[in-house]
Amino acid sequence: MKRTGKIARLPHHLRDQLNQRLHNGEPGVELIKWLNSLPEVQAILAEHFEGVPISPQNLSEWNNGGFLDWLTTQELLEDAREFAANTAELPGFTDGHLADCLAHAITARYAVLLGKMPLEGALNPDLLARFNLLHRLDRHVARLQRRTDRARKESQAEAQTEHRSQPSPAPAAPTARAAATPPSPRPSASPTPAILPALVTPSRPKTSPALAGFYEKP
Repeated sequence: MKRTGKIARLPHHLRDQLNQRLHNGEPGVELIKWLNSLPEVQAILAEHFEGVPISPQNLSEWNNGGFLDWLTTQELLEDAREFAANTAELPGFTDGHLADCLAHAITARYAVLLGKMPLEGALNPDLLARFNLLHRLDRHVARLQRRTDRARKESQAEAQTEHRSQPSPAPAAPTARAAATPPSPRPSASPTPAILPALVTPSRPKTSPALAGFYEKP
């Protein structure tokens, strides 16, 4: 939800300076005096709030709202810087799926935050600010995932198209038979393995020995 209070109407660089000075612990009275003395702030107050200056109540509301959002953003940015510094080999480790890793990290933050939320009663403003920021980050990461998936599919389609457009390689010319290989001998009509002895068939007598003299004349 967009904030519409006096401090929320200020330019980004002034809000950033105010948040940094709040973070440093500067007194609220000094901060209010500083803001109301700026010509840029006076012009905004005159245009949108009839010239009514920033009050301690305005600063208190910002301290419990916009300042908490800023703190949460700074914490997440610092975590991201530390994460990137400690993972020099992140692209190779994630295999190009960095958006998926970010989605997992945000889901883990959701789980931690839900564990701190009470089941009944009003929500702590700090928890609510963190939840809203995570919700916005989750939508950004979801869009990043869709763009990454679309780019990956387009790259794969281009690679397939390029592969199909390449000419097929010419068939290889038949190679001559190696000279070291001797020509196969012409097979014989009845080959006999060399490891077996030659087959010898004994000749049969023209007449039976038992009847050798039967046909002889006396």
